[in-house]
Amino acid sequence: MSLLVASFLYLTLLLLLAVVSAAETAIHSARDVEGQLLAAGEGTVARRLRAITANPFAHLHRALLLSATLNLALAALGLWTVTGPLQDLGWNPWISSAVMFLATVLLGDMAPKFFAARAPSMVLLGSLRLLNPLRGLIDPFTSFADRAADRLLQRFVTRHLKTRLPVTRDEFETVVEMRQEQGLLNADESAMIYEALEIEALTVRDCMVPRVDLALISSDSDDKKFTALLEKPSSRFVVVHGETPDSVEGIIDTTAWKLASRPAWREMVMQPVFVPETMLVLEALEQHMQTDTQPVLIADEYGGLEGMITRREIADWLLYEAAPWQGEAAEIQELGAGRYLIDGGTRLDDLREELEVNFDEGNIDAGAIDTIGGFVFNLLGHVPKAGERISIGGADIKVRRVVRARILELELRLPPKPADPSGET
Repeated sequence: MSLLVASFLYLTLLLLLAVVSAAETAIHSARDVEGQLLAAGEGTVARRLRAITANPFAHLHRALLLSATLNLALAALGLWTVTGPLQDLGWNPWISSAVMFLATVLLGDMAPKFFAARAPSMVLLGSLRLLNPLRGLIDPFTSFADRAADRLLQRFVTRHLKTRLPVTRDEFETVVEMRQEQGLLNADESAMIYEALEIEALTVRDCMVPRVDLALISSDSDDKKFTALLEKPSSRFVVVHGETPDSVEGIIDTTAWKLASRPAWREMVMQPVFVPETMLVLEALEQHMQTDTQPVLIADEYGGLEGMITRREIADWLLYEAAPWQGEAAEIQELGAGRYLIDGGTRLDDLREELEVNFDEGNIDAGAIDTIGGFVFNLLGHVPKAGERISIGGADIKVRRVVRARILELELRLPPKPADPSGET
């Protein structure tokens, strides 16, 4: 082989190495071209870029294999050239080797990578034209190299690696306590972390919309009543039932009904999905609610309708548990002189904690009811009218506002606290 042929081969291999090196850097930056993908729209350029960014590792394997092959070929050709034709021309082998090494590093590696870092999308498209025709030849070698590397790792490495055990909840809580003692976390931040840990214990009953707050309608109702309810529902979903609310026949998505140009309501009835009230929220979310249009009905231990849950309610309650807002101030408003304005959806637990009032009354099991509105509704046994009063646990409750079968607002009056014998207030 003459020096002229060797030089031509060297320059060709060096050019290929420069392209592959640039492609390798551009593939590493594939996830940084999202803005350019959006600007490119849905044309041919965007499709090609997305084909690379969707699976950059496949292209990276090809680039690495080509880079290793080209470096080996350049090293062998350079060694032959330095010890052969160049030495015959009187060139010093050490100087020749240094020059060829610097040329290979600068022109075949550093300069292309610098250019690729500045224009990754351009390099990605160019490398695609080079790597795609070679896929049939390169892919078998990359697959073989991957399998060989996996076997070597399993054979020599994994035996000496120590499996890192997951941190238990007790250990994590200990770390939080230590950070709080060290002043790295304040009390509010620690409380937020502890509340977030409780998310995994939430059940669907904790997050559901109770039955008393659902939009219910009998399937025997006339079309006018259905249309009126679907036009102005109290919630997005309307539950259609038979003779009793426990015999649910389906659910209508009022938003979908309106978007479908208000067809006959029977065409929009979805089959209900029931889950037990003890099911964990995260489990229900994973198994039954993949989209916003998939509500789930909650069944009690006797198979009756307990309530309904959607992804929106789950999101609201997860946020509430993870970062509790000072929300009782919005639901429980003090009016003065022992009087409070209460939202009908206020949880009984919040009222017990905030106002220290007891709701155990007669045969009504307050533990089976979530909200004050539902509790008053069950205690009265009928849909109340604004102005009706009732006494619960020594407190006087007045119904302020009712919409359909839902109590929206109440007024709570607490008895005056007995004077402290010591004279302290």
